[in-house]
Amino acid sequence: MTIVKKWCYWLNFNLITKDNFNLLLVTSFAFSTLIGILNHAMWRDEINGWLIARDSVSLENFFHNIKYEGHPALWYICLLVLNKLSPNPIIMQIFHWLIAIGCLTLFVFYSPFTKQQKLLFSLGYLPFYEYTLISRNYSLGLIAIFCFCTYFETRHKNYIYLALILAFMANTNAYCLMISISLALTLVCDYFTQDDFQYKVKPGIRNIIIAFIIFGIGVILAGIMLLPPPDSTLQGGGSQWFFEFDWIRFCQSLTRIWRSYILVLIPSDSNPLDLTIFTVLSLGLLWFVSAILIKKPIVLFFYLVSSLEILIFTYLKFLGSQRHYGHLYIILISTLWIESYYCNSELLLNLFRYLPQKFYKLSLNLLKFVTYYKNNFLIIILCFQLIAGVIAFSRDLLIPYSASRTTANFIQKNNLESMTIVGSEDFTIAPISGYLNRKIFYPESQKLGSYVLFNKQRRNIDDKEMLINIVQLIKNGGNKKNIILILNRQLQIKRSDLEIMLLAKFEKAFIYNEKYYLYSIRQIDKTTDKAR
Repeated sequence: MTIVKKWCYWLNFNLITKDNFNLLLVTSFAFSTLIGILNHAMWRDEINGWLIARDSVSLENFFHNIKYEGHPALWYICLLVLNKLSPNPIIMQIFHWLIAIGCLTLFVFYSPFTKQQKLLFSLGYLPFYEYTLISRNYSLGLIAIFCFCTYFETRHKNYIYLALILAFMANTNAYCLMISISLALTLVCDYFTQDDFQYKVKPGIRNIIIAFIIFGIGVILAGIMLLPPPDSTLQGGGSQWFFEFDWIRFCQSLTRIWRSYILVLIPSDSNPLDLTIFTVLSLGLLWFVSAILIKKPIVLFFYLVSSLEILIFTYLKFLGSQRHYGHLYIILISTLWIESYYCNSELLLNLFRYLPQKFYKLSLNLLKFVTYYKNNFLIIILCFQLIAGVIAFSRDLLIPYSASRTTANFIQKNNLESMTIVGSEDFTIAPISGYLNRKIFYPESQKLGSYVLFNKQRRNIDDKEMLINIVQLIKNGGNKKNIILILNRQLQIKRSDLEIMLLAKFEKAFIYNEKYYLYSIRQIDKTTDKAR
């Protein structure tokens, strides 16, 4: 704790004015992340959406394809527009980088946090790495949340702007849809408790109805796109939900709080002892933040409702990864931002008076402890986020996230892109299709393609069946040239009628199944014992 305090003291920036500090921080963030995003090799989750926007044959087909992605349409509509401007997916990265700068600008210029806290947050895992370097829809959700926090103080004058932001937020991703619903409920709670907190809401009934309609339309549109088609197999499709109680899964879900806030000493999802210990620690974090907010009942309502929404979804449907349950951390930051708009209230504290005297005094002492260490608590969390962010950002500079770009560059450099290219496993090959700006034959779906839809029409195949497909391709096309085969694994079998030569392998990648092996294949004419 002493080290943290000394470091924070050093970061007081007393010689830098607030405006100069804000501008310097945003500029430094923009410059460093531009280097990072241009260096970043995109992986399948980034490129697949780009390919859907690029290769959907019609607008109807475009929206049909999106429904297999498990996300609302807003990000994909942006990609559709970007595709009209350039066929190079780097434009998506630049667009995403601009969104990330917008997110940080809102946070730095309009949030109530100190200079030290702003600096630490800006270098944290989500804003500095996950939601900047990896081009997904989550940055759109983050900028919507920060816009809402910025305009929240106008809620007593006009609800329409906030409703527009919430409708936008709902259509970015499923997690932000849940957060938008909890924020809307917070506005409702705020409206009906205005007398208790001695302020007056000015918007009339017409303003409220229009805002309700706007938000309702946004939620409905998001729900329509999130409803998976009957043949979807993504995360088990629409039918796979986990309704029975399971202690291990319960603990796995709760430990997402620790994983989201702390990011270090991550518990194993398969070790019951680890899960039990970190479940207790996660509940401790939840209790500590709730205690911080005890004098801000409406803000506490938002924090608990939004956090529980995500935890319940995590248990019932999808345990997720950092970019998913990281929204719990974003909820924490948003809660502390919104908290600044409210005065203290004794409403909930008065309830403690009904406790026995001993427990009442204990509760007051615990609240004093929490209040005293509130700033230290936030600084510690921000420091852990910074450590994770700097490590992840640095790793991405040194190790390609995916080997897709390197593989595509090799193909182009050796003039192989005009040849018939076969790729398996299809969804891991999609990024190469994006970088090559051409379609690849996917044995899993038995056709030329670029994007991959997780439906029942595609099926996994083994190496033996894949080589049969290649022989059939040669026969059907009368192909006298070599076929290029790209695998995300080494080929384990051979055929006597095929000459198979390993051209190159690209094993330097962070994503374990986006390391590639490039083969040249041609058929051997058995009558002359020569390669065709």
